[in-house]
Amino acid sequence: MHRVRTTMQPDVEVEVSDAELLDLERQGLLVKAPSATSAPAAAPAKTPPAAKAKES
Repeated sequence: MHRVRTTMQPDVEVEVSDAELLDLERQGLLVKAPSATSAPAAAPAKTPPAAKAKES
């Protein structure tokens, strides 16, 4: 059994079987739990001043 949260009731954990889990994933109905180990997204690279001058 798997404990998941759905988009229909994100505040409630539900136990589902393997087949139900697969169906919910295919339908996009699972709430993505934030991973504690994932790093935050990197900031976009700054455009160097020389490149900005070429755009003008």
